[in-house]
Amino acid sequence: MEIEGVSMQAQHAESSTGFQIALLIEDIVEAKNISDGLREIGIFAHFYQSLDELWVSLNTYTPDLCIIDVKLMSQGTLLFKNHPKVQEDELKYAFYYKDSTKLLLNSTHGLNHYGLLRAEVDIVDQLKSILRRRNEELRLSQQNETMMRRVERLKMRGQRLSEAQEESHKLRSQHQRVKKLINQFGTVNSANEYLNRLITFFDAWEECESFGVYHLNSTGQKLIAPKAKKAKYKILPDLWLTSENENGIASYAQEMAFDVSYGLISDRLLTLKIYGTEENPDVIVVGHFREDQLENFEWDLLENKLNSEYRKALINFYRSESDKSSQQNIFDTFQIMDDIQYHQAKTDHKYVVVSFSKLVHKVMTNLENRFHWKSFAREFQTDLREILTGDFHIANLGVENFVISLDKKFIETDYPKLKAFLADFQLWRYFEDTSVVLTDDINPTAKFIAPAAVNVMRQTKETAAFDSFEEDYLYTHSFENRQIEI
Repeated sequence: MEIEGVSMQAQHAESSTGFQIALLIEDIVEAKNISDGLREIGIFAHFYQSLDELWVSLNTYTPDLCIIDVKLMSQGTLLFKNHPKVQEDELKYAFYYKDSTKLLLNSTHGLNHYGLLRAEVDIVDQLKSILRRRNEELRLSQQNETMMRRVERLKMRGQRLSEAQEESHKLRSQHQRVKKLINQFGTVNSANEYLNRLITFFDAWEECESFGVYHLNSTGQKLIAPKAKKAKYKILPDLWLTSENENGIASYAQEMAFDVSYGLISDRLLTLKIYGTEENPDVIVVGHFREDQLENFEWDLLENKLNSEYRKALINFYRSESDKSSQQNIFDTFQIMDDIQYHQAKTDHKYVVVSFSKLVHKVMTNLENRFHWKSFAREFQTDLREILTGDFHIANLGVENFVISLDKKFIETDYPKLKAFLADFQLWRYFEDTSVVLTDDINPTAKFIAPAAVNVMRQTKETAAFDSFEEDYLYTHSFENRQIEI
């Protein structure tokens, strides 16, 4: 029920959740009078008639308020004020007296009580005043506990955020450290190059004391150590394996490598595993490092970076091999063509001559405008390989011409793609001054040709002869009018 803005729950005094009052009154009639007054405002009280009875009860629970008859503040050697909960200010209490016992109020001096209840005055109004104060204290106490819990949660959240931020800072620092370290590794284009660079990398690392490297031989039946002369590098003995390792260095082979390294390098070893395309590592590095300078070092991150560099090396190698397989010497092309012409050899290719005669003419008639040949040749052939499919070959014939062998199975799609590629290829990009040639027609041409070396030479000779007079004249004229400083 509501009492002048104060909310109180009407529950039994023994309840652990309601407002609990303990009465220590000698006269049961007077106790009933107080109890009835409490009942009017929805509170039930627990009644005690002796100090020792209340004393024992207070040892087991703490009521929200005690009403103490001043006549019962002592019993034998027991004194109410000496109870531990009174001395520690854990117990909240008020005193009940009558005019006849008013002199006993002197014994309450110095005690932190909630007020006095006079028997001769309306008890309910007096109780309301005391209970209002106590109830407000309980509300504030509960609110304070709620706020404390909230503050504690915020502290814990702040601590977690602080720890997360610190961990993030450490991780960033480790990333930067590993990144700075791995930047020294550089770019490699094959597995052999990678092994050599790997040895140089660890030999130059200050925190590395000594190390060794193992990788599989070509048959997968032997662990071998690369031969290199470096101050920190230990050439480990080759290890024959009991079975062929088809999927990288098997776990038993890794253990063998570690056992051998244990005595030759150090008794405190760390192993880094470098993976390629197989389930097991292709390379293992066994080393001894300065642990005091590498506390909390992100070894997994370093291992991942080394794995990444190794896989890049494999990709570069495969790409280089792929480029080599599509690149063909013009004399090999002529040989294949003549085998078809003279011996009716079977072929899976159609042949196209791509002519850059317009481009060469433009370069020769504009000597002041430099043309970047290396970038042009590299990018033209790289882009061309991207669009062609199947078994194709590219052979260059001098500066002006490329002979391209297209796979017959893909001729219907590859030839239109080739024509579109040549039409879109922006040759003006390779001139020093692009504005001069931006609108000129210098696009290459493509034409099928019968498979014979002589046919290729005739066609390319005719194309060259077509512009020879004008080119010779302009070339000579240009040099005659240039001032050459020596």
